[in-house]
Amino acid sequence: MVTGQCLKILLIEDNQADAELLEEFLQDGTGSIWQIGHVVRLGDGIEHLRCSGEFDAILLDLHLPDCNGLDSLVQIKEQAPDIPILVLTGLNDRTLAVEAVRLGAQDYLVKGRFEGELLIRAIRYAIERHCIERQLRQQMAQERLLVEMLEHIRESLDIDNILQTTVTEVRQFLNTDRVLLYRYESLQQRGIVVESLDEAHHPWHPQVYQDLVLLCLLLREPKLIPTVVNIMAPPVAGYMDFLQKCQLRSLLTLPIWQTARYLVPGRRNRVSGSESSSGYEISGFRNPVASGQITLDKGQTDKKLWGILIAHNCDEPRQWQPGEIDFLKHLASQVAIAIQQSELYQQLAAANQRLRALTILDGLTGIANRRRFDEVLQTEWQRLGREKIPISLILCDIDYFKLYNDTYGHLAGDTCLQQVAQAIASCARRPADLVARYGGEEFAAILPDTDARGADIVAERIRQQVAALKLIHDKSLVSPYVTLSMGIATTIPPTPLPCPTTLINAADTALYQAKDTGRDRVCICPYNPHISARSIPEIFS
Repeated sequence: MVTGQCLKILLIEDNQADAELLEEFLQDGTGSIWQIGHVVRLGDGIEHLRCSGEFDAILLDLHLPDCNGLDSLVQIKEQAPDIPILVLTGLNDRTLAVEAVRLGAQDYLVKGRFEGELLIRAIRYAIERHCIERQLRQQMAQERLLVEMLEHIRESLDIDNILQTTVTEVRQFLNTDRVLLYRYESLQQRGIVVESLDEAHHPWHPQVYQDLVLLCLLLREPKLIPTVVNIMAPPVAGYMDFLQKCQLRSLLTLPIWQTARYLVPGRRNRVSGSESSSGYEISGFRNPVASGQITLDKGQTDKKLWGILIAHNCDEPRQWQPGEIDFLKHLASQVAIAIQQSELYQQLAAANQRLRALTILDGLTGIANRRRFDEVLQTEWQRLGREKIPISLILCDIDYFKLYNDTYGHLAGDTCLQQVAQAIASCARRPADLVARYGGEEFAAILPDTDARGADIVAERIRQQVAALKLIHDKSLVSPYVTLSMGIATTIPPTPLPCPTTLINAADTALYQAKDTGRDRVCICPYNPHISARSIPEIFS
């Protein structure tokens, strides 16, 4: 029960005799000091609340000169929703009493039917009930906010959005000046991840944040960073000076842990680049580890510190409530889960990307494989057919490559394929162009939105780029170096034909002509949708 403290009561009563009697009842009571503010009109009471609303309870007469009945209760409740109200009336009306309680009154007192002790007890119980109700409302709000944030975490894999939403809603919920998440785990990424601050306050210099986080680390216990730093009981020397330097009046920190093994026996544990086994001073406060105030666990643990959630006030001291701390503990654990969930998703996405690369890239040359070639050619064939835009295809074959392998060995042959593939790829420069390994020593270049003249320019560029490699080929019958034979086919995809087989056949025919007429050259075949591919004799490979 509320005792032993000064209680401020606002009495709204127009009957002077009743007002004096009530004041006498309160002043005769023991265990508390009563400070009573008396007004006779509802308007005066509302104005009193606006000017100095710090009252512990309100005694309200229902019959006033400027308002009569329960309407006065409604108006006072709107003005002071967080102050318990006790209704005073001369009517012993049960229905009126129930309605008054329904509208927010904590009690209903009939004048002339209570003594001082009953009045004092009613006020004290009203204050305590109201305090319990407020705590329950806060708890419900915490649980509702926590459920909403957990739902958001479960529905989203965007960790940046999750963290920004977290600090914003925490700051609004705590009604504090600034909330931030500082990442400590990674030296390369160490710093503020997200923050939310009141519009009246500006971001600090990064060095101040670093000092603030270092303070939190210095206050750590063996396996826990303290969740509450009490401004009235400084935990380390120089703490108050540090708060004054940072313009802080209250500070709340919570760790964000991740499952890992981060303390290894026999090693020195480092904090912000300083060895925790030696004494040092940062920003004027003393190392509690060196002084014996706190000892770090030298054994192994299954947790590592990802970062710290920090909330603080700049203008007024604040005693953080247990419910607020419990709420943030639950939230911090869920944020840790969200971070790990996001990191796992990113790892999975990277693994899928690598797997995708394996399915579309040639393992030897690193360019697109035959499967990717077929996919892109089919897609571009259909797209360009709809848009009536030309497409060109270049088929390339390394001249006398079988003889190259027989002479220099397969390892040298693989190296030759890799160098030729990169030379061809360097000549297809537009984003839509695709160079692929078509099979063995054959390569292909898909050139969307390219006519025969443009394809011939690209093919000649490829021939010169391969020649510039000067890859020795003593067994070649056309050059002392590795050369290419190339065939080009160009068309606007005919809409009746659903697949580009005829384009491949035409380019293959042109490639055969290049080989048949001396190699190390480019030939262009007129496109004919009815042409069939010619087979190239093995002797020419």
